[in-house]
Amino acid sequence: MHFYHSLADVTRSERGIALAIGNFDGFHRGHQAVVASMKAKASARNLETAVMVFEPHPVEFFDNGRHASPRLYSLRDKLLAFSAAGIDKVFCMHFNHQFAALSAEEFVELLAKRIGVVDITVGTPFSFGSGGKAGIGDLQRLGALYGIKAESIDKVCSDDERISSTSIRAFLSEGDFDSAIAALGHNYDISGRVVFGNHLGRKIGFPTANVNLQRMVSPLLGVYAVKVRTSYGVFNGVANVGYRPTVVKDQVKSLMEVHLIDFNHDLYGQMITVYFFRKLRDERKFASLEELKEHITCDKNHAQAVLEDIDLK
Repeated sequence: MHFYHSLADVTRSERGIALAIGNFDGFHRGHQAVVASMKAKASARNLETAVMVFEPHPVEFFDNGRHASPRLYSLRDKLLAFSAAGIDKVFCMHFNHQFAALSAEEFVELLAKRIGVVDITVGTPFSFGSGGKAGIGDLQRLGALYGIKAESIDKVCSDDERISSTSIRAFLSEGDFDSAIAALGHNYDISGRVVFGNHLGRKIGFPTANVNLQRMVSPLLGVYAVKVRTSYGVFNGVANVGYRPTVVKDQVKSLMEVHLIDFNHDLYGQMITVYFFRKLRDERKFASLEELKEHITCDKNHAQAVLEDIDLK
């Protein structure tokens, strides 16, 4: 899979490109339907497959990042999902004032002439162009001028409710993993690189793998039963996502700390993927490290019971 962060690096496709456009946060069942439709059309016409996403998210850009919405996936998580889906190319467009000012026709012209797009698939609802004033009808009309076919995929529902990244974020924040997984079509996971911490977990008998969530605001907050995929295999664990109020005062950025059960290897600098299955409790501030240790022991036993019959393939 080829990743492009700038169209300056793109060579126009000779075969032609079938493109899916969207945010794809979480790559849920609705997103999967868009990509599946795009891939089917690409196969029928012998086209290359591609996805276009935007960083930062347009909503974050226009809000100047003041109230960043929680994200289900980092850009890296999205790329892993696209790679697993067999996508040929990913275009990550830097959403800035210049890009936001593109008219609907300028955007379509750019897709056709600069990239070689001949087919576009989007979800519902869909808007584009300066001010987000253009919709699917405009995309079809303008696309026809440049030899592009365009269609939108109907909404995908779970329990008669439209599947959306917003609803999935709500499920996760409420600890409703059954509904979240049903809408996602896969387990919810966060991947990241293990960084050095203050070794407090090791000192109290529960060493942790710490993952900096970077600028991603997670919809999760609390203690969770998890499975962790590492270079040594898959292990059960307990993850704390939050601000560590017992040991740090006024921590600003959220951190994910994972205690892997029956694990004795060094993970510093390595990538791990953490799969979430149940919320065990809210994060809280304890009066002492001894009280924290007692609760972690309970969390560990609870997680083992939850994860006993769960097989992560």
